[in-house]
Amino acid sequence: MADESVCIGRPSSGASYLSVPAIISACEITGAQAIHPGYGFLSENAQFVQIVEDHDLTFIGPTAEHIRIMGDKISAKDTMKALGVPCVPGSDGGVATLQEAYRIGTEFGYPVIIKATAGGGGRGMKVAQNEAEMEQAFMTARAEGKAAFGNDEVYIEKYLTTRAILKFKYLAMEKAKRFILVKEIARCSAGIKKYSKRPRAPLSQLKNAPQSEKYAPTPLLRSIILALELLNFYTKMAPFTSSK
Repeated sequence: MADESVCIGRPSSGASYLSVPAIISACEITGAQAIHPGYGFLSENAQFVQIVEDHDLTFIGPTAEHIRIMGDKISAKDTMKALGVPCVPGSDGGVATLQEAYRIGTEFGYPVIIKATAGGGGRGMKVAQNEAEMEQAFMTARAEGKAAFGNDEVYIEKYLTTRAILKFKYLAMEKAKRFILVKEIARCSAGIKKYSKRPRAPLSQLKNAPQSEKYAPTPLLRSIILALELLNFYTKMAPFTSSK
């Protein structure tokens, strides 16, 4: 249904959707002025966004700076810890070897979930219910991360089977206008599938979290706080409904 299509390489993702020169060349050939990243591949790659910006193109998404903070799950978690936000227990950074993965599984207790650092949308996430499942889960998560995002680094967290995660997405325009787009509760099943609900949610305590000179107040955190305030207002106005 597109008006125009451009070949950016061979079918393998490494030779096409993960090829920065191919994508930039496609813009130069067509005269395109903006890039919409979709999801996966280079959509959360700060280096790619920096190259897009350096070529005077518009990246329809976060800035390279914000992706450096939040696009990598390990750095995002470290940022939240520095702000005093409670995080799921797990490895301190990336896990490079299977032997280290076994140690972490024993330390925190099974089940655990192995997550690709650059992953998203359920890709590069595998659950190990016990030690016997660790090797396959660890290797598969790394392989999926490498194939989908060009990065095979993984980390490990305690797998929470009964908790729900409040999520929100917002659109930030250049003149600081922000709009809540989607809010949902995501529950993870054994297959890491998600379904949505409309929740009632109290205002996050992030607004009152202790802030160090290094992190406060950044535009990113101000945006998050504003989004949470709007989310809190909206959920007070809307009745609770759920999907099966």
